[in-house]
Amino acid sequence: MNSLRLAGAAALAAGAVLTAAPAQAAPLPGFCVPDVVVDGVCTTRMTSVTTDVVNGTITGTPVDGTEAITLAGEGEAYLKSEGFGDAAPEPVQHWDSTLAQVSGLDVSPADPNWYGNAKAKVFLPRTLNDLATQFPPDSLVVGFTADEAQPGVFRLVSIQPALRQ
Repeated sequence: MNSLRLAGAAALAAGAVLTAAPAQAAPLPGFCVPDVVVDGVCTTRMTSVTTDVVNGTITGTPVDGTEAITLAGEGEAYLKSEGFGDAAPEPVQHWDSTLAQVSGLDVSPADPNWYGNAKAKVFLPRTLNDLATQFPPDSLVVGFTADEAQPGVFRLVSIQPALRQ
């Protein structure tokens, strides 16, 4: 009798696990109106950002919004600055030079420095997020989308220092 109860309880538990709803990504913030959203990616200019080095995120308030958003992304999302020319502020120059240095790193096992190169690529977002905290106000443009992987964090599709035209 006890084994029947245990088997029944196990079947119910397995059924509950199999029918559990998948995690849902948070919807895009209210300021992401149709004219700034293309293919599910919201693009906005940030007033300024702060960084969380431990989690590899940046948090800031969009120029068009009132609520702060938290963003995280891979190194491929980080783009060279645009529109500053030779008069780019030092943090923007450092951003561009860091991207240039890391973009050409060889991570193949044939390279004796592969481990250090791979580490530089993996930690690139944290390095660049720190630089972004030093940018002039309203000079950081981000494109992001909803992300199921990290609740409360949007996934960066692009991030770029860009002079306002």
